[in-house]
Amino acid sequence: MLEENYIATRTWRVTPDPICILDRDGRFVAVNPAWTTALGWDREEIVGESYLKFLHPDDVDRSNEGFSEMMTGKPVLRFENRYRRKDGGYIWFSWNAVPEGEQFFCTVRDITEEKMRVQTILDQQAEAELREQFLAILGHDLRNPLSSMISGIRLLSRSAQDDRSARVLQGMKASSGRMSELIQNMMDFARVRLGDGIGLERLAHSDLDQQIVEVVDEIRNTYPHANIEIDTALDGKIDCDAPRIMQVLSNLVGNSVTHGLPGEPIQITARNSDNRLIITVANTGEEIPEAARENLFQPFFKGDSRNSPHGLGLGLYISAQIAEAHGGELSAKSDADLTSFELNIPV
Repeated sequence: MLEENYIATRTWRVTPDPICILDRDGRFVAVNPAWTTALGWDREEIVGESYLKFLHPDDVDRSNEGFSEMMTGKPVLRFENRYRRKDGGYIWFSWNAVPEGEQFFCTVRDITEEKMRVQTILDQQAEAELREQFLAILGHDLRNPLSSMISGIRLLSRSAQDDRSARVLQGMKASSGRMSELIQNMMDFARVRLGDGIGLERLAHSDLDQQIVEVVDEIRNTYPHANIEIDTALDGKIDCDAPRIMQVLSNLVGNSVTHGLPGEPIQITARNSDNRLIITVANTGEEIPEAARENLFQPFFKGDSRNSPHGLGLGLYISAQIAEAHGGELSAKSDADLTSFELNIPV
């Protein structure tokens, strides 16, 4: 009578959560319509079958232990296992079951989405740990020995060298510079794509013109034949992350050295007015095709790789991200006469 009254309730018929009655052999005595909605099995395909028929193989032992405990008269609360749908997939159930005479009355809740959210959080935590390990390798295990090598090259360069040794040291200096840039770009790329973004430390600077000269001198040391002209007119203090701005400048000038016509001047101009800082780097050379200009600031884009054998194609992407972090933009123009990049940020 209890069973019949239970099945006859409106809750039994309309609740979205599966409800069932099991006998002491673990067979389904009755199931409400929500079972068909959840699993796809018709009532006739479930009633009379053992709960074992629908279990995920990995959950059989745990579920048997739970059923054995219920057989002793103890209720089972929030017990979780996976049930097989008719289409072959599995969903997670959370069970509450209480004994009543020779039967067990059970309410079930589909917790598949909750399980997926938990797994997503665990995956994100694993990604965060991997990110920290990755950045640690780049930031310490690679940068420290590279810094030592660069210092050694600088020390040797101060001594008198024959022509052959000077050329070797010059090549080592250029290679170590590219390695340092690659590591920095990879670290920045990892931060951006893994959610940290480009970190800024904005300060008021009154010496950006001198910092520009220092960046250009470093590039000239690596590329002594580069013809670089500087035209700065910067007034007052400029609020920005100067090392990041110099990183953009170094990248832009390096691209001009690589892609510009040999011997032709690379022109750097820097102005600040109306609370904006505008730095332009221009060079003569082949026009950048329109299709390539559309992808210049995408990661790993290298254009014609024959002309860019070095690097990962991250320099312009990172530079654009630095501009965006400052609330500005990096843009490019190119025609048959001139190619120019303009950094425009509020200061």
